[in-house]
Amino acid sequence: MKTIQELYHLQNSLSQIFDRIGITQEIREELSLDELSPHEQDQLTLLIEKFEFTLDEILHNPNIIEEVFDQRLLIRLGNYWYCQDDFSQALEYYDLSNLVEENEWAYFNTARILQIQEELGTAFEKYDQAIKLKPDFPLALRHQAEILNRQGDFEAALMKLKKSQQLNPNDPETNKLLADYHIEHGEKEKALVHLRAIHHRDPDVMEKIKDLEGKESLLNRIIGRFRKK
Repeated sequence: MKTIQELYHLQNSLSQIFDRIGITQEIREELSLDELSPHEQDQLTLLIEKFEFTLDEILHNPNIIEEVFDQRLLIRLGNYWYCQDDFSQALEYYDLSNLVEENEWAYFNTARILQIQEELGTAFEKYDQAIKLKPDFPLALRHQAEILNRQGDFEAALMKLKKSQQLNPNDPETNKLLADYHIEHGEKEKALVHLRAIHHRDPDVMEKIKDLEGKESLLNRIIGRFRKK
């Protein structure tokens, strides 16, 4: 009983620190642990060490796993290790989280690591598992589109991107990918629709719009001259 009480206390302490520095269930690439003071970093390291020691004591009794573990915290611990570039530890925490209760972010984050490691087929399947739990999951759909694009299945990738964009119309990355697809297929007007939707978020997109509009204007002038003849 004492071990379980310790685990509750450790999970609460870890949650408070993760709340402060912004470790959520979603992987944040820009996350930095530098926000913590040296003392706080030492405290976090000690809490994680204690948690893993207590974890080892409890795992021999699978009957109480669902009762004692904060499933979302396990995902956040996985994200902590992801930030530390320890993908092996991160994957173990995502797996443990799904053992307690399946969660779309545990599957999604697992897929992100597998995609980075070029295990594209398995990553695609993990994204599928995330989507089954959360059908309106534009991020998972977008990453599946990236995988399909890498594999040369451009039409299937386009369908995934369209669905992702319907769910989140203003997502910059989805709109950029859609614009790239249309540019490659000579569909500049369609590309411009997606770029204009997000230009206020990215100065580079504005430059791309100007470039496309310039080319379009030149083509229109040439077409006009031929029509006059």
